[in-house]
Amino acid sequence: MSDLLHPWALKPLTLRNRIWMAPVKTAFGTPDGAVTERHLHFYRAIARGGAALILLEPVPVRWEGREHPKQLSVTHPSSAEELGRIVRVIHENGALAGLNLNHAGRAANPKASGMEVLAPSDCACPAKGTRARAMTETEIEEVIEAYGRAAAVAEAAGFDWIEVQAGHGYLLQQFLDPAVNRREDAYGGDPLLFPRRVLERVRRATSLPFGLRVTLSDPSDGGERERLAALLDHARNLGASAVHAGMGDACTAPPWYYHHGALPWAPQEGALRAIRALTPLPLVAAGRLGDFQRASRILAEGLADGIALGRPLVADPELPAKWQAGAFEKVVACGSCLQGCLAKVARGEGISCIVNPSVGKPPLEPAATRRRTLVAGAGPAGLSAALTLWRRGHGVIVAEAESGPGGTFRAAPRSPGKESMERPLAGLLAQVRSHEIPVLYNQVVDEAFLEKVHPEVLVWAVGAEAVKPPIPGLDAVPCLTSKEYYLQGQELPGHRVLVVGGGLVGVEAAEKLALEGREVVVVEMLPEMGRGMEGVGKALLFKRLSAMPKVSLLTSTTIRRIGAEALEVETPEGPKSLPPVDSVLLAAGLRAAPLPDFVRRLVPEVHVVGDAKAPRDVESAVQDGYEAGLAVGG
Repeated sequence: MSDLLHPWALKPLTLRNRIWMAPVKTAFGTPDGAVTERHLHFYRAIARGGAALILLEPVPVRWEGREHPKQLSVTHPSSAEELGRIVRVIHENGALAGLNLNHAGRAANPKASGMEVLAPSDCACPAKGTRARAMTETEIEEVIEAYGRAAAVAEAAGFDWIEVQAGHGYLLQQFLDPAVNRREDAYGGDPLLFPRRVLERVRRATSLPFGLRVTLSDPSDGGERERLAALLDHARNLGASAVHAGMGDACTAPPWYYHHGALPWAPQEGALRAIRALTPLPLVAAGRLGDFQRASRILAEGLADGIALGRPLVADPELPAKWQAGAFEKVVACGSCLQGCLAKVARGEGISCIVNPSVGKPPLEPAATRRRTLVAGAGPAGLSAALTLWRRGHGVIVAEAESGPGGTFRAAPRSPGKESMERPLAGLLAQVRSHEIPVLYNQVVDEAFLEKVHPEVLVWAVGAEAVKPPIPGLDAVPCLTSKEYYLQGQELPGHRVLVVGGGLVGVEAAEKLALEGREVVVVEMLPEMGRGMEGVGKALLFKRLSAMPKVSLLTSTTIRRIGAEALEVETPEGPKSLPPVDSVLLAAGLRAAPLPDFVRRLVPEVHVVGDAKAPRDVESAVQDGYEAGLAVGG
């Protein structure tokens, strides 16, 4: 058994294994930062799943330090009582609870706080497009005192651990950064003065064990290493028990902060080695460690003493227990896509996951009435519906018209930088297999099949078909839909390819085609490419596309004619003739077909879900299937 799964004596605590939950923002709170039932469901599931120490989402020690509109509060008179509700749920399910104390500084969201953004000096947060003003010395003193009050609240609430956020480009690290801290007073002359005083104030306020969350942006920067080493030494002298190491900066390096799946692993491991060399304190590593083999290797190579998982526990709260049981194939893995767990938090809607529709929701209850159910389609919506129905006690059969499962979800890992998306789909399929849910392949759900099976309930999850725009000349050139290109492996002939549609599928296909050596022109009628894409992944993709000279992206443009001599388009500047294209990839969207008339005649209860209901993203499809499963049988 890996050391990862053995008990860990992290003085003065004894942990049931070496797996922590990283502080993941949930946006489950009320606008004034109170605890809700969604918090309790969320943290209960993770505690039951086997994590040893659960760090709650970051709490701002002062209101102006908030990042999103539904962030938990530690500043109200009732905060200890409120946070204690979560602590009790965690303790009742065998885990320990920690509180991450933070002030976002220039990374704060003024719309969430209604207040000015504060930082060491006047500066901007490039990733968020906001500006901060320099803190006065009085405000600095108030923030230091606020850390002490927050630590005392944590102890009163029953927490076992405190973590002080001193990385990720937040306020403590901003004082350490000469590009942000340009003060001419004592806090500028000694960049460690503010973080040192914060740690000292926390130490005076509570006897709870504490750790430090840190990042190292550039291991080759001797000045940054020196400042971090001094801070870690000070924390150790104050009695810190561990260091928790992430990556990235909320203002200047969001992809690394959120560990997008398109990024390489080597820089993270290099940063871990560098931090390891700076302190003898136990080190906990965070970032894309939801793979058991990689997590075990990180420990075996001495890069860390424990790991912290964030999004992998959102995708599958039972991951530690499954690892403990050796059931690695049953893990529903995180694909590091950020599609469900980032944008919704920023908007205050609550964290979600593309493969776990039950995040922050109560456990499933058995159906009051058991039904014979048929699921038509084994894409994300169909698989989600089948799993929910089975877990509620219904009889379930899945019929898939194609020779394999996954629907359009199978296309995701075939796009550059999204290879990790193979894992969530594999996890969903493993769940279906482990429950022995019958799946019939190459089986169209037509009138004859319904008459033969005679289900009481039908979940219609057959997907949608590609839209073929009425473009003059389109029928005269080789043309494929995105499904034919991605899923059926059909080839587009020629060197120059026209991609019709600049949404998610179109721009990802453009990169794939360019890497095949093609010249690509993408035409989008709307003024924005990649509309609706998750922000971090979108920024990474368009940065890569901008470095590809053979990719042309045309927005606010319509295609007038595809001719043998020219591609004629209408642009905001007027009509243009471009070099002709050899083939066309259709990525202009999907259209759901009407439900066949015979369906409602033959089946008393029908639920239309996923793209068959309205073409959207994979998260919406999975959520549709889950809700259909909840609706059947009471």
